[in-house]
Amino acid sequence: MKTSRQACWLRATGLLVVVLITSIPSWAQQTSNSVTTNSAPFDDGQLHVVLCGTGSPLPDANRAQACTAILAGSEFVLVDAGSGSWRKVATNNLPVQNLSAILLTHYHSDHIGDLGEALMQSWVAGRSQKLNVYGPPGVEQVVAGFAQAYSLDTDYRVLHHGQQIMPRAAAGAIATPVKLKSDTDGTLVFDRNGLKVTAFKVNHDPVSPAYGYRFEYKGRVVVVSGDTAKSDNLAKHAAGADLLIHEVIVKNLIQFAANNFQQSGNLRRAKLSRDINTYHTSPLEAAEVAATAKAETLVFTHIVPPPNSPQIEQALTRGVSDVFKGKVVIGSDGMRFDLPPRN
Repeated sequence: MKTSRQACWLRATGLLVVVLITSIPSWAQQTSNSVTTNSAPFDDGQLHVVLCGTGSPLPDANRAQACTAILAGSEFVLVDAGSGSWRKVATNNLPVQNLSAILLTHYHSDHIGDLGEALMQSWVAGRSQKLNVYGPPGVEQVVAGFAQAYSLDTDYRVLHHGQQIMPRAAAGAIATPVKLKSDTDGTLVFDRNGLKVTAFKVNHDPVSPAYGYRFEYKGRVVVVSGDTAKSDNLAKHAAGADLLIHEVIVKNLIQFAANNFQQSGNLRRAKLSRDINTYHTSPLEAAEVAATAKAETLVFTHIVPPPNSPQIEQALTRGVSDVFKGKVVIGSDGMRFDLPPRN
């Protein structure tokens, strides 16, 4: 019976999400899955973070795939655009017409699935110029593929609404590859309107290069890990972060699932389960990274398996406070963090 229940947690879909949040800071305000409950404007001089996709490739009715929104003054940036994430962006009342950049960490499908929707829907909402899409080398191929897939849709909208409403010149994106100087140094992505963004290498081999991103604005620092195994370079570039938004996978549960698949003769799923453990980070490993970086708050995202039961929530947090003495938050879609300027 115990084995059956644990396997069920790993397959859980569509269940009620009960999110366990430990010591959530005063400036972290959780919202519903649909509409933000925080009425504060996004252009109030603070650095804002909204989690628009905290899920993974595993099916979860309550979580979109990877996407984090960063809002700072006139800049509105998305880190990744996994499947389902654009709906979370829109329903959380983000200023979609002001989307100013998309940063891709790597090109697994759960990080790019809604790129076409982000480009199309922000243009429909009133974006007035092509959008820069930044990422590791290869971003040109990804952007070109979505441009081709959406080309007929773009034509239809221009013909229907006219150039004045739907200017063709503003449609689509400009692919901007970011090349690192070395495996340890960061590379400036852009520094504009007070928001400085730096890319750095993380360890998601054989996906290489894969990036994390550091955001700095008015004395505040937010770091998004992207997908990675435990990374010393991530800890280096997350130094002093107010928020470290880090992917996590409960490796012992995934190993348990792999063993069950092996015993039942499903060798394909057994191998897939074991493989994913090799290039992701456990909660304890993420806590070690946060402790080394001396981050203030660690936020779990890209959570595997989905935390749809108290048992999985406990597995995510077990022993973490022994390693990392800061605040720990299990991220959920729609969760918002507001960081006032630090003098």
